[in-house]
Amino acid sequence: MQKRTLVWDLPLRIFHWALVSLIFAQWLTAEVLEGYMDYHAVFGYTLLGLMIFRLLWGFVGPKHARFNDFLRRPKAIWQYGQSLFSRHQPTYTGHNPLGALIVPAILIVVGTQAVSGLFTTDDVLFNGPYYPAISSELQGTMQWLHHKMFDVLLVIIALHVLAITSYQFLLKKPLIGAMFHGHKNVQSKSGISSSRWPLAIVLALIIFIFMYWLVVIAVPEIELDYYY
Repeated sequence: MQKRTLVWDLPLRIFHWALVSLIFAQWLTAEVLEGYMDYHAVFGYTLLGLMIFRLLWGFVGPKHARFNDFLRRPKAIWQYGQSLFSRHQPTYTGHNPLGALIVPAILIVVGTQAVSGLFTTDDVLFNGPYYPAISSELQGTMQWLHHKMFDVLLVIIALHVLAITSYQFLLKKPLIGAMFHGHKNVQSKSGISSSRWPLAIVLALIIFIFMYWLVVIAVPEIELDYYY
């Protein structure tokens, strides 16, 4: 018997909405507001930390947050795609095989953009912490990646919003609400017993320390020479 069951853990939900907010903030500080590149950089460092968290959470998080629960072979993805408009569409407690592709796509694209941002400049007031430490050729490559990955990200976001809207209003599957409260109407045995939030807090603290080391302590001395 199906009943309201916890499926999406709290850390995963926080990650999701933090990701949405930070991507919007990144766009705002880069494309709309002027003189906010320092904030843009901090948001970028936070996004990189989020990507690291999601990558690790995909191995140690609750069942439906783990990669081995939702990443499936091409054949399964193809079969699910063919069944989208049939009356006997299979149901999944967590991500379906097609929707699950958004996770590695976001990790790759946002991760690439965040890493490349460490090596870029706005040619006015801001340089990434590792910008002076690489060759001019590599600087150009990183600059290109940083901008092109955002264009790719916009396409992914558009496809994701379209898919979520279709599931919500055409297929009558309340996916949006589930990403707020974490519950779905499924068999209780297929849900999760806890969000493992103490583990998530420890993991977040470790990542915070690592990011502080990366962008403050480990910055090459050439960066200090550049400014002073």
